[in-house]
Formats: sequence, C-alpha cells, structure tokens
Amino acid sequence: MKTYLLLLIACFLCLLACNKKTGNTSEQQLRAENFKLKQENDSLKQLLTKTDTTSLKTDTVSQITTLPPVSSNYPKIPGKHALTLQWISWDVPGSVNITEAEDGWYKITGQQIDKKNSENYLRINGKIKPVNASELEFEGTIESKITTINSGKPCVRTGRKIFKATGTRKYWRLQDMINCEGGMLTDYIDIYF
Repeated sequence: MKTYLLLLIACFLCLLACNKKTGNTSEQQLRAENFKLKQENDSLKQLLTKTDTTSLKTDTVSQITTLPPVSSNYPKIPGKHALTLQWISWDVPGSVNITEAEDGWYKITGQQIDKKNSENYLRINGKIKPVNASELEFEGTIESKITTINSGKPCVRTGRKIFKATGTRKYWRLQDMINCEGGMLTDYIDIYF
C-alpha cells in the first residue's frame, strides 16, 4: 500500500511539474509577444519623431485651424445661382442673387415661380455665409407655396438654417427638409454652384 501511495504522490508531483512547464511556456509566449509589441511601438515613436514638423510655418497652421470663407477649390458664393424646389421644377429653375455684405456674410434674395401655375412659388431672402468647405449658414426667411401641399397654405421657415453640399453634388441643399404639412413630405430646396 505504501508503494501505491508513493506512486500516487510521484504521479501527482509529475503532473505539477508538467503544468508548471506549460505555464512557463505560456508566460514565455506572452513575454515574447509583449516584447514584439514594444519594439513596434518604439519604431512608430521613432518614425513620428523623425517627421519634420518644423517645416510647417505659422501661417500654414493658422490656415489649417481656420477655414477661409471660400477655398480655391470650392465654388464662388457671390453671383447668380439657380434655385429649385422639386415640387415646382428641377428643369426650369428660379434664381438667387448673392452679394457681399459684412463680417463674412452675403445677402441672398431670389425666387422660383412655377411656369404652369403661378400660385406655386419658392422665395428666399436673408443672409448666408460659409461654415466650412461644404456648408452654408443661412439666416432669414424661406417661403414656399404649392397648391396641392399643406392645404395650399405657404410654408414659412425662418431663423438659422444650414445648406449643405454632399458627395459630388453641384448644389447646396437645405437641411431642414420637412414640409410644414409634416409627416413624410420632404422639400428639396437647392442652390446650385
């Protein structure tokens, strides 16, 4: 019986030794992975410190942090632009005239009148300025009337609104698109470049 007991203890000790070796192997693998990650991290740090940030001039940095009113690769804001509301027509646009005002703002006035039914119209009057390379901030009044929508009553939007150009589209679209009638009725009011 002592022999069995000694044999059992020997087996137990052998199992403990095997587990300890396996644990060491896992521990060694983790250490090796951590070492590799540390090496990658250090090489990335070296690349970043080698990058010459001193070549940026103060003027360039200020241009990056503050967008100019109109960038060279972006359409000019002042001038005459086409204006459409899809309920009236995309094929026969109206127009807006945008002129320089003060403090980065531009005055904007214009309209689109339906050639088939002169009771249908879109009018815009206010001021507009660039927010960034694709957005214009508008303050003023946008009024539209379509006889078959909103019980034929005018839909008037006032206050601050955003027009935004997205993707490759060649127009700024009013982001407040829900018609005064509500529900799922959407107005697409666009100012073209």
